[in-house]
Amino acid sequence: MSTPIGGATRGFWIEPNEVHKAAEAARKVAQDLPQDIKALFTPTDAAVVGLAGFHVAQAIDDCLEAWTKALRSLAGLVDSAADAVGSSNKSFTHEEQERRKTFLGPYAPGVSPPGLSHPYTSAPPSANGGY
Repeated sequence: MSTPIGGATRGFWIEPNEVHKAAEAARKVAQDLPQDIKALFTPTDAAVVGLAGFHVAQAIDDCLEAWTKALRSLAGLVDSAADAVGSSNKSFTHEEQERRKTFLGPYAPGVSPPGLSHPYTSAPPSANGGY
């Protein structure tokens, strides 16, 4: 998601596309978890039926309920994290565009300021000492 910058510049070069991919991957995990939870029911129900009359049957059923709650909570946390990463990526991209406008000045889209063929904000990391 980020590349260390070397040379006189210290910090990280953020790759918005990679941040977006991370948010989407987290969102997919959050969406897949409910299906994964459903996969727990068949073998657990079979065990409870097979152990009917034993105290362990109720314990297994209680354990399934606890796992279900925990995994649903985890899905919610992962989904919230995906939202946060996606939101920070949008904020970063918006700020980068605003800073780019500041560097470019009041030029028409596609027109570069005199003497600047590549504005700093659109240059690759290697242009300022990055890798």
